[in-house]
Parts: sequence; C-alpha cells; structure tokens
Amino acid sequence: MRLVLDSSVLIASMKPAEPGHADARAFLGRAREATAAGAASLFAPPELWLEVHVAEQRLAAARPGAQGGRAAASASPLPTLAVALVAPADEGAITEFLALLTRRMRGRRPFANATDLVYLWAASSAGATVVTLDEGLLKYHGVVCDVTRPQHVRFV
Repeated sequence: MRLVLDSSVLIASMKPAEPGHADARAFLGRAREATAAGAASLFAPPELWLEVHVAEQRLAAARPGAQGGRAAASASPLPTLAVALVAPADEGAITEFLALLTRRMRGRRPFANATDLVYLWAASSAGATVVTLDEGLLKYHGVVCDVTRPQHVRFV
C-alpha cells in the first residue's frame, strides 16, 4: 500500500481538541506498524515538513509559559514515521500533471489553493492514495488519484 500523508492528519494528531485527533493518532500508529512490517510505504511533498513545522511553532508559542515562542515544540509524529520525500524530476513532470488535471477537471470548481494540488501531484507521481482530514481535498477523490480519510485506510 502506498500512501501520501497530508499535513492535516499529522497536525490533528498533535492537537487533542481537533475533531480528527483520535482518528489521526490511530491511523499514524497503524501506519508505523504497517511500514515497519513492509506492508505500506509513506510519501509526502516537501510542504508536509514545512506545514508541520509551522503548526509545531504555533502550538509551542500558545503553550502557557512560552516566552516568545521559544518553548519546546509540540511532539511531532514526523520523526517516528518513515516518510519518503516526493520531488519532481524536472519541470516536465509538473507540466504533465497539470495537463492531466486540466483534462480531468471538466465541470469541477478550480482549486482554492496550490497546496492541495501539491499533495495530489505527489500521490499521482508516487502511485499512491492521499490520506487527509481536509474536506476540500476529499472532494477531488478520483480526479488524478484516490483520496481518503485516515479511519478508512485498511492495512493488510
């Protein structure tokens, strides 16, 4: 099984008050076990590390006793996950993806942001399914790849 992790899952796992917190934590535990057993591979674009870093910094700064955001960052699940970076080989890889997306987007609303496109591109490139809690991204299931919620992933 090949999966692209969307930042919404990792960020929800760090925020107990987040609606998808329990599902995110449960999924990440199962994903660790599946990757260790060789039953799954995890991928992500560079944006994942950047988005999780920003969330960690915000959580640290919001903690009681934080002085200017210098408190230790919240525990990120990234260091305990084997996530492979997906990066384009060249500009042509992105151009081909955009052409495919344009052909398949007929009748759909355009994307609200480029970050969603990056995760779809990464999954398309890696032959993977995007795992997300982002409602907007879930609407693009089947356009260029599968998109699912963490609680729906069944590791074999």
